[in-house]
Amino acid sequence: MANSLITAQWVARKALVLLHAKSNFTGRTNRDYQSLLPGPINGVILGQQLSIRLPYQYMLRTGPQMNAQNSVQRFATLLVNQQLGVDINFTSVERAMLLNNFEEQVLEPAMARLAAGIENFTTGQVNNVPKFTGAFNTTATYDQLLQNEQYLTEALAPEDDRRTFTATPQTSRYFVRDNKGLFQPESTISDQWLEGVISDKAAGYVCFRNTKLPTHVIGSFSTTAAPAVNGAGQSNPGAGNAFVSTFTLVTNGWASGLTTLNAGDVISIAGVNEVDPETKASLGRPKQFVVTATISDTAGAISIPIAPGIVTGGAYQNVDNVPATGALISVFGQSGAAAIAALNGALIKQSLGWYRDAIVFANPPMLDLSPLVKMTAAESFEGYNIRFAQQWDPSNDVLPARLDSIVGAVLAYPELAVRNIEVASAA
Repeated sequence: MANSLITAQWVARKALVLLHAKSNFTGRTNRDYQSLLPGPINGVILGQQLSIRLPYQYMLRTGPQMNAQNSVQRFATLLVNQQLGVDINFTSVERAMLLNNFEEQVLEPAMARLAAGIENFTTGQVNNVPKFTGAFNTTATYDQLLQNEQYLTEALAPEDDRRTFTATPQTSRYFVRDNKGLFQPESTISDQWLEGVISDKAAGYVCFRNTKLPTHVIGSFSTTAAPAVNGAGQSNPGAGNAFVSTFTLVTNGWASGLTTLNAGDVISIAGVNEVDPETKASLGRPKQFVVTATISDTAGAISIPIAPGIVTGGAYQNVDNVPATGALISVFGQSGAAAIAALNGALIKQSLGWYRDAIVFANPPMLDLSPLVKMTAAESFEGYNIRFAQQWDPSNDVLPARLDSIVGAVLAYPELAVRNIEVASAA
């Protein structure tokens, strides 16, 4: 079959099938919003954004006396800010390849690289997730998967097949070793064409293995650290159902000149526990907050930017107590000078248990180049879009070609995701 049958549309369609098959993380996200992104009629321009409205929350009334409440909307901003692509140069001789050779030798490795880039970009949202299970100095256990699912259930995530556990190969190894009978390859998942399937259902999750999950380097600490809350009343009362997405917690007692909290570190506060999202009853475990920006101490003091905000009342209440001045700070569950110092610069691997709506992903169609380029095509399939274009370079007698996608992702519902951390094992 001669290469003259290779058309731009054939390349784009084949590329899209490969992209879809290799994208098991983005394939489980919420992709319903990308059609609402603003842009010209023939595609979306890089840099467009969309405000995603999240459902209201309200307080329960008891008794007959009416008490009308404010409706306070939460928003998440989906920003399409990444253009990713693979570029290829062909001579006229190379352009004469057969169709099957072109797909195997050119298109498959090119799309593997593009899919990896898109997955890597989207899995970066893992570092924004506040909740975690596991420990920085141990390998994963199957019980941690059960605990991960417990946290997700207590956050009221719907119990259906849109719950996903995305595991690193290392995590998958230890979970399989712990409970071999529950991790068997299946082909009965909702989308049987995604790669990396571990199990149709384990602990309530559809399980996938993914090599693009980000590792995390924990901040820098010293044995002289004894961090604590510095100042009473640091919270938002939630009056009128107010909601705050971020907060700055004033602390002291860190090792002077020797402390850095990295973005993605997780802290908790003694005596400040998570509550049920509806009843507001304490769940009896520390509320976890993610550090949103890397920050170092000033003479042992740090005003830590955290998410979510600390809300002590109203419909968005998320803790059972206002942080007390002097309350000890834990980092990744470790408290006290020696325990926190053991975290110093530790490298951890991260898996993620999550519900589909936790992460909103967009891969919208790009601008149509057909008025400008003869050999070009754009294809769409199940929320994925790709554009192919090729022209002749007369100066060098080559045929440069490019495959492009634009993407955006946001952690819209942090409550519906739970990291599982473990030591980066060398064994």
